[in-house]
Amino acid sequence: MLRWRNWLILTAVVLLTGVVLFQQLNGKHGKAANSSLAATEESEGEIPERPEIGYTAPSFSLADIDGKIYDLKKLRGKPIILNFWASWCGPCKDEAPSFVKLNKEYGDRLQIIAINLTATDSVKSAQQFAQEYGFTFPVVFDTDGEVAARYEIRPIPSTIFIDSQGIITDGVLGALTWDDLQARASNLLQGSSS
Repeated sequence: MLRWRNWLILTAVVLLTGVVLFQQLNGKHGKAANSSLAATEESEGEIPERPEIGYTAPSFSLADIDGKIYDLKKLRGKPIILNFWASWCGPCKDEAPSFVKLNKEYGDRLQIIAINLTATDSVKSAQQFAQEYGFTFPVVFDTDGEVAARYEIRPIPSTIFIDSQGIITDGVLGALTWDDLQARASNLLQGSSS
C-alpha cells in the first residue's frame, strides 16, 4: 500500500513539473512571437487584415459583368459597404430595396459593392436580380467563393461596413431593414469624417 502511494505521488509530481515547464516555455515563445508581431505592425503602421471589427478588411479583386475589376485597396479614401448575397436568398430580396435607396441618398459619399456568391448562384441569375431591383451600384462575382471564405461569410445576406482607411467598423449577419441600414451608414460616414 505504501509503495502504491509513493508511485502515485511521484507520478503527480512529474506531471505537475511537466505542465509547469510547458507553460513557461510556451509563455516565453508566445510573448516573443507577440512582441515581434507588434513590432512589425508598429513599424509598418498598418493594422493586419482580418474579417473582424477594428482590423483592416481583407483585400480582394473581383470583376463585374463587364469585366471591370474592383480592387478593395484601390477604393480606400471613401467608406465602403460590402453586401454578400445570392439571387435565391429570400432575405436578400427583402433588403435589396434598402440598398438601392441608400445608394440614391448616400452614393456620392460612400461606395456600395454587392458581392454575389456566384459559387452558389449564377451570373445570369445575379444579373436578373440586380436589374429587377434596380441596382445602381457595382455587382461583382465571387465565382469560387474565395472572398466569402476570407470574410468568413456563412449566413447571407451579410453586410460589412468599412471606413475610408479600410478598417472594418461594423458587420451584420442577416437582412437589414431600411432604418438599421441608414443608421449604420450614417455612423460609418460620421466615423470616416472625423
